[in-house]
Amino acid sequence: MHFFNFKFLVLLLFCVFKSYCSVFAQDNSNKLLVVKEFKIIGNKTTRENIIVREASVGIGDTIAADKLDKELQKTKSNLFNTSLFNFVTVEPVYFDSTHISIYITVEERWYWWPIPVFDIEETNFNTWWLDKDFDRVNYGLFLAKENFRGRKETLMFLAQGGYTEKVGFKYEVPYINKKKTAGLNVRFAYGRNHEITYGTTNNTRDFYRSENKYVKKEINSSLGYEYRPKLYNKHALNLGYTSLDVADSVVLLNLNYLSGVKSSMQFLTLQYKVKRDKRDNKNYPIKGSYYDFGIRKDGLSLFDKNLNKLHITTHLKKFWQLSNRIYFASSLRGKYTLKEGPYFLYNGLGYGNDLVRGYEFYVINGEHYGVAKIQIRYALLKNKIFNVKAIAAKKFNKIPLAIYMGSYFDAGYVDSKINSSTNFLSNTILYGGGVSVDFVSYYDLVLRVEYSVNKLKEKGLFVHFIAPI
Repeated sequence: MHFFNFKFLVLLLFCVFKSYCSVFAQDNSNKLLVVKEFKIIGNKTTRENIIVREASVGIGDTIAADKLDKELQKTKSNLFNTSLFNFVTVEPVYFDSTHISIYITVEERWYWWPIPVFDIEETNFNTWWLDKDFDRVNYGLFLAKENFRGRKETLMFLAQGGYTEKVGFKYEVPYINKKKTAGLNVRFAYGRNHEITYGTTNNTRDFYRSENKYVKKEINSSLGYEYRPKLYNKHALNLGYTSLDVADSVVLLNLNYLSGVKSSMQFLTLQYKVKRDKRDNKNYPIKGSYYDFGIRKDGLSLFDKNLNKLHITTHLKKFWQLSNRIYFASSLRGKYTLKEGPYFLYNGLGYGNDLVRGYEFYVINGEHYGVAKIQIRYALLKNKIFNVKAIAAKKFNKIPLAIYMGSYFDAGYVDSKINSSTNFLSNTILYGGGVSVDFVSYYDLVLRVEYSVNKLKEKGLFVHFIAPI
């Protein structure tokens, strides 16, 4: 009888304990934390309000305890994506069981950049590497002051010689109001060339060159307004002016090079773009999503009544983490032209990262295009930090490095009525795939080495300096 009572007592205590644990766990998961303050550490240049602007929560906000880590990670990603810092940590410090302080520790980048210019004037690096033509190399001096006055402003000057002789400047101020939702930017550039692309044949560019005179002179200027009401949404409105002069020989080679049979053109461009960016790292994302939609009108009937070009673009990217080291990425990009313009404003796939991988040596112009990309990646090395004692500068002696091995497949289509007779890759499905190794470090440095095979059964090793998707 006593043994039975003892067993009953043990069982009762066990049930009470289990219920208590269950209630405690439930209360803990539903527990709300209140943000009392932010503590910013390590910002010698950047103003505190610029840093706090990127926080996903504000002072006085409440956070569910089980969602705190997620919010802190959002803040860390937002700060890293400003390109102001090499390293960021975001941690909570508890005043008591309910109130917390958020400690943000940053290591600032180097913001002064007097950099010698060595730039290749090609559709991508691989096209230039075929001939290694140093006549298509730009050189000069690029002077930039990033995070100007500690307010995330950017001031840049450029003096360049070589293939394109150019001078220019750019000034960006992200916030012009107290709420830090509106910004402005202004740009100006003047350039001139001895060589010009006047057309495409067999999906390669046709060039005209004159050693004795400049065959192209161009002025570009613009004024932009940006509105960022929340952390992840941005609206951009831009008004641009272009003045272009080309040699008469260019017009004879392509009567549609400018709007009408003439050697000069002036026009205005109005462009609007909205984007939503929730990537963890905009330079090499492995988690998150990105979407943009843009509409551009070239020619507003103020200078050139013959020019009336209108097109829309959109881009969607999505990134998943499948396991501790395996990641999947996909993207869709498209362009639709409502009203076509001259060859000078004609483009398509094959420029920069707008391509089907495996077709780096081709240019496929058209009125409309679409391209889809997928890639699976495995992290061989995940954000390993190397301390290089031989480098005295603290902003450079800690080098993060990540290495990803991947496999990919791309497919695209370019629709062209204007350009299809002399370019065999237009109006046909394009596809290519291969394997890659990506190296990612700080100061937005990405190096991709890819081995691709395309629809034409052409194979090659290609190098790029931007994230694949």
